[in-house]
Amino acid sequence: MEPIQPVILTMPGRRQQWVEALQETFKDQSGFQRMLVHVDQQLQGAARATQQAIAFAVRRAPGSPVLLLEDDVAADPMALQILPQARFADGIAVISFCDMREVEEYAPDGLYERSALGSDGRGWWGNQALLIHPDTARVLAAADWFCGAIEQAPGVVAHRAAYNDGGRNCADIRLALIVHAQPRRNRYAVHVPSLFLHLGHDSLCFPGRSMGERATRNWITQRRRFGIG
Repeated sequence: MEPIQPVILTMPGRRQQWVEALQETFKDQSGFQRMLVHVDQQLQGAARATQQAIAFAVRRAPGSPVLLLEDDVAADPMALQILPQARFADGIAVISFCDMREVEEYAPDGLYERSALGSDGRGWWGNQALLIHPDTARVLAAADWFCGAIEQAPGVVAHRAAYNDGGRNCADIRLALIVHAQPRRNRYAVHVPSLFLHLGHDSLCFPGRSMGERATRNWITQRRRFGIG
């Protein structure tokens, strides 16, 4: 497998210390290309910015898996050892390394295959730390994330109604729908333990909404502390 191309998605003036910490973690590490940072300078919303970040990574390393990192995560040191060893089984398009919903807490270590539509049938939840297959990354870079079928999908309709943002921030649902629609590589997987911790306690996409249910499950550092694995 080609070295992984990591890319951080961020916004102007947002959580710079966390971005710098991620950059330092991955600096000069074998198995990884040089870290990229995509800044949503035009404040277009998470969906368009996520596609742009993936496209940026694809342009820089067309044959590499893309590690998409949102700017509000911290990496456990074990991520540097485990990620380069990751392999995509047949049908797997994306592997999440920061799960908040799809696998129960205290689950045994392993890779859990799931539908890209997630536990509620509308799309997986959260793009905090996703390893994306090279073929899938190219599809996502070229796809229309705002086509009619996606705009009419139940998850996107519900998101627009709930958050009144025109659906501009539901990047996870849109990405999941594109993956699910692929003819062959259309599945999602969750790595246990989680190698990245969701840090944000207050959502910048959805002001007033706390992390709450978006806390990381099976965080490796916590599991290590309690002897789970």
